[in-house]
Amino acid sequence: MPAKPNPVQPRRPTTLDTRARSSAVEDARSPSVWLVLALVIEQPSHGYEICRRYAQHFGSFLPMSVPRLYAALDRLREAGMTEPVQLKPARPEGKQHRMRRSYRATKAGVEAYRRWVAERMRDDPQRLQLLGRITSVGLLGIDAVLDVIERYERECMEELKALPTSNPRIEGGTASLEEITEDLILDQQRRELRARYDWALHARRVLEARQRSAGGDQRTRAGS
Repeated sequence: MPAKPNPVQPRRPTTLDTRARSSAVEDARSPSVWLVLALVIEQPSHGYEICRRYAQHFGSFLPMSVPRLYAALDRLREAGMTEPVQLKPARPEGKQHRMRRSYRATKAGVEAYRRWVAERMRDDPQRLQLLGRITSVGLLGIDAVLDVIERYERECMEELKALPTSNPRIEGGTASLEEITEDLILDQQRRELRARYDWALHARRVLEARQRSAGGDQRTRAGS
């Protein structure tokens, strides 16, 4: 009888495969990937230029190697947040430069980026430093910053409303030690969320005043 062919055995994942998958997951959650998207939103350009601008604006804050930055560009394109685009060079370039792939952000990418900034405002201990760094390099205009602050304000209020009310047994003096401890933890969460909400409310009012002032300045210049 002819020998039965051996079934093809699936290749076992190697250590390199596992590391590659772990790196991809880590990069997808990394703020640096979203900052790459921010740079594409600010100005469509090719990978080399994005690398240069990233190092200039964020290199000391969130370092990122060149290979990982190019990998981030690939993932953003695969996720539909960026798309290839043919840019007209400012001056004649060599053949190597003409072969560079350039990117621009899609509408979905812009919206996803704004959602991410709002989420970082809520969850990241470095949220104010991150927002300041993004704003200082012109990656968010005043309308976008207002949108982020308003989302943050709404989320703080929603979280406040979702917290349980104080245990009535506390005021009655009949609560157990466990109930008192749980209520104190909830009280700490309420105070922290209230402080965040108050800050967001203040920030929104300051930005709205700045927006009105900027609009008035533009109307004055137009009428002169």
